[in-house]
Amino acid sequence: MDVLSTTGYQRRPPHLVAEYKGFFANEGLEIRFHETTYAPDHNRGMAEGRWDFTLSSADTMIARTTTDGVDYLLFMQAEEGLSAYLVGQPEISSIAQLRGELLAGDPGDSNLDLVRKKILRRHGMDDDQYEIEIIGSSPKRLEAFLNGRVAAAMLTPPASDKALAAGGVLLANAEDYVPGWPLTCGWTLRRWLLEHRDLTVRFIRAWAAATDWLLTPQNRTETLELIMAKEGLNRDSAEQAYRKVVPHARINPAAINTVIELRKEMGVYKPPYDPPERFFDASYWREAMKAT
Repeated sequence: MDVLSTTGYQRRPPHLVAEYKGFFANEGLEIRFHETTYAPDHNRGMAEGRWDFTLSSADTMIARTTTDGVDYLLFMQAEEGLSAYLVGQPEISSIAQLRGELLAGDPGDSNLDLVRKKILRRHGMDDDQYEIEIIGSSPKRLEAFLNGRVAAAMLTPPASDKALAAGGVLLANAEDYVPGWPLTCGWTLRRWLLEHRDLTVRFIRAWAAATDWLLTPQNRTETLELIMAKEGLNRDSAEQAYRKVVPHARINPAAINTVIELRKEMGVYKPPYDPPERFFDASYWREAMKAT
């Protein structure tokens, strides 16, 4: 059994199915998953090669590649669509009331922070019209929110569910602002990928087989129960996660381009611009699919 060390913010539905229904084991793989809670730690660990690869946002990969010069490459796309919500304290009934307030952030130049900037700019609020405290991932931002440290936070399930249950006000749904977002992707250092082709292909094959299983209608209920039991999501959030699964983990260049265009719009990606193809290598996916 070959061991792969992976990281990310949450195990996604195909990961759970591949783990608990034996698809990883069928490929001779043992997956050791590290749940990250703070983006800078995740980014530093990936650059240092602390884990073999990550299952997280394509935006982080593009940000760290273009801004920090770390040579990353994406090899599969697990999900498309963004379950993220701007949630305000009970006394905040509109986005306009966030002017001059402190918001929770992480890490400032990618992912939910860029989406938050887009939402607030759409509502006439520039970046200098509110304050940001870099706190950490959704669970950490939720803690700050529940303690009353911040007026609002961008949150993902199950943190968003808990904030709303505690009286928080839903101010914006990220999907309305950045549709088709490549939420979770497999990516790693280019040098690791080039040295571990067989392991990567086997991982993709196991993940793709898990998507086939969970997207089969008769397995839907069991999949939702697994998501709720293992990741602590409520039924609605589990169903949203289920709907975002990309069949066979196929890479969608248009989704990758969505990230690039948002980064350009928010002014955090400076020219010269690379095409979407600079950031991924679909040959691993194609090789995995040949054997299915």
